[in-house]
Amino acid sequence: MTNRILMMAFLPFCCVAQTRDLDVAARKGIDAGNQAWITGMKEARAAIIAATYADNSVDCPATGECIKGRSAIEQHLKERSAKLGRAVSASVTSMGSVQQGAFVYEWGHAEATFGDGQKLGGRYLTAWQKQPTGEWKIFRNLAIPPDNTH
Repeated sequence: MTNRILMMAFLPFCCVAQTRDLDVAARKGIDAGNQAWITGMKEARAAIIAATYADNSVDCPATGECIKGRSAIEQHLKERSAKLGRAVSASVTSMGSVQQGAFVYEWGHAEATFGDGQKLGGRYLTAWQKQPTGEWKIFRNLAIPPDNTH
């Protein structure tokens, strides 16, 4: 239920036809943030990933139990890294993004594979926010559950 509510809240923003292209600084910051996820997964370093989140961010796994605040998100990432270890491969594929002022709404697919064959990831919808420093940080992140309608 929480995921549906969040997705419904994001949809009006991400699908507006008159939204302009991303400015260069936004694209650069978001690409760096996505690369930080890849690096953090491969090195099992939660701090690298957590640094991409704003202090007041919210991260919602596909199960719907949202984690509020960068500190809590980092703790969750540390626990996950301790359990899974280093990823042998990781990727982020941005499938689209739109910008509205200080926010960019990006959607795509992220995946990490671990030595035991276990995989983590799937579709995502992320709201990035321009910070007062000019950096782009994750404001809201939503993992979208697998589509089981086939």
